[in-house]
Amino acid sequence: MNKQAMYAPRDEKNPWGILDTWMNADEWKEVLRWYPFSLRSLMLDGRWFEQARCKSRDSAYEIMKALAAARLRDYFVIVQCTLVGNDGCEKAVVCFPGIEESMLRERQERIKLGWKVE
Repeated sequence: MNKQAMYAPRDEKNPWGILDTWMNADEWKEVLRWYPFSLRSLMLDGRWFEQARCKSRDSAYEIMKALAAARLRDYFVIVQCTLVGNDGCEKAVVCFPGIEESMLRERQERIKLGWKVE
C-alpha cells in the first residue's frame, strides 16, 4: 500500500472520500480527535459508506472482519484520519479483500457502469 497517499477529506481526488457527509469541516475535526479510524464499505455506485468510527485500528479491524464474514462480496477499507494541515488528511491503512490498487480498480468499474441504487 502506498504509505505516501494522503488526501484532504473533501478533495475530489480522494479515492476513499465520503463527499456527501452531513458533517462540516469543524464537526469532522472534532469527531476525528476521538475516533481517528473510519471503516468504509464500497457501495454499488462506487461511493464509500462509513460503517463505523473507531478509536483504534484494531477495533476497526475487528468490525471489518465481522462484516466481511457476513457480506462475502463487499469491499472494505480502514482509513486513518489525522489533523494535518487546514483540512486534515486521510490515508488507507487496511484494504480488504486484496490490495489498494485492485480495490480502486473495482471502484472505477462501478463508477463507469453508473450503477444506480433506487
